[in-house]
Amino acid sequence: MENREMLRKDASVGTVLLFVALVLSGWSSGVEAREPARPTSDNPEAQALLDRAWAALDEELTLPRIDEAIRCLEKALAQDPENPEILVELADEYYQRGEQMPSGSGEDFRARAAYFLKGLETAEKALQIRESAAAHYWVAANLAASCEDRGRLRQAMIFPRLNAHINWIEANDRHYKYGAIARFWSRVVTRIPAVVVRMVGEDPDRIFAALEEAIQSEPRFLDNYVYQAEFLHHMGRREEALEVLGHVLRMDPDAFPEERAYNRYAQEKALRYWKTWSGKEVPER
Repeated sequence: MENREMLRKDASVGTVLLFVALVLSGWSSGVEAREPARPTSDNPEAQALLDRAWAALDEELTLPRIDEAIRCLEKALAQDPENPEILVELADEYYQRGEQMPSGSGEDFRARAAYFLKGLETAEKALQIRESAAAHYWVAANLAASCEDRGRLRQAMIFPRLNAHINWIEANDRHYKYGAIARFWSRVVTRIPAVVVRMVGEDPDRIFAALEEAIQSEPRFLDNYVYQAEFLHHMGRREEALEVLGHVLRMDPDAFPEERAYNRYAQEKALRYWKTWSGKEVPER
């Protein structure tokens, strides 16, 4: 397939390993919308802090809001230390904090890794208390991200662990977070060498179809469209990618109230891509 030859050749070994883990896990497409799971606690003080953390992230997913949520979640955890729901939410926010930090230097990577490692430790503790797709996912995500600037040996060593976590999600809750595995796979595939795609016999068209199915299942969740645009642009279909971004920027992020913060963040990414790929400020309405 001609499009396969367009896959980038500058991906890190860690990214390649993560892709292979996903392939070997037997991932399949198809998602269904689910309400976001809010952490709860029987401890009134902890619950009040959880409500404050959730409120902090209700409007926007920015570093100040993430920091506020982390502070509240850490205090809630001190009140209810064996609550896996608090641990999972905290692992998520540690990841989000690291993901939004700069990544242009070794010092930047070390600063990011500090949050990813905290997220990994927190998610692993949640997993010890109770297995869930969220706990497995945030272990895998934080583990992979913490090794983004490590050597090949270290990246190779994490492969069996990544594979085990992805396998569990696939077997027990493959629809987690409106198609999180589809988005994760799409992001990975756009960053790996073509030789790896040929090696595993994967078809980019199947991945694109999975993103489309995720969009159809929950059309109000805008991040799926942004991943679709990234995929299209990577495959050389620039005009189609811009069309998708334009659609994202015209949509109402508040149409999905439970995920409006994610939606607004997705629109911020869409606007950055639009400016970079088109050379224009904003698409025509």
